[in-house]
Amino acid sequence: MNISFSGTLLRFVNFQKTVQLDAATVGEALGAIAARFPQAKAVIYDGDGRVRHIHQIFLNGEQLAPTELDRRVDASDRMELLTAIAGG
Repeated sequence: MNISFSGTLLRFVNFQKTVQLDAATVGEALGAIAARFPQAKAVIYDGDGRVRHIHQIFLNGEQLAPTELDRRVDASDRMELLTAIAGG
């Protein structure tokens, strides 16, 4: 599957906009990103090991709830990890 990252996350994944990897679920894919890019782990997950609330996960264009990390994925799927940014 392909995982794309928002601009604020790029520095934690060696500025790769898209990464291809094998995973069975959304949660497994996020874990694989954290394993491949250890500096991203603390940015993606909070101290309790949950995905931080500032991140939005999209699978094939559909926004997922934090409770849907067990959602099955296959090689043709596209996942986006975006970080919400507030400002004014």
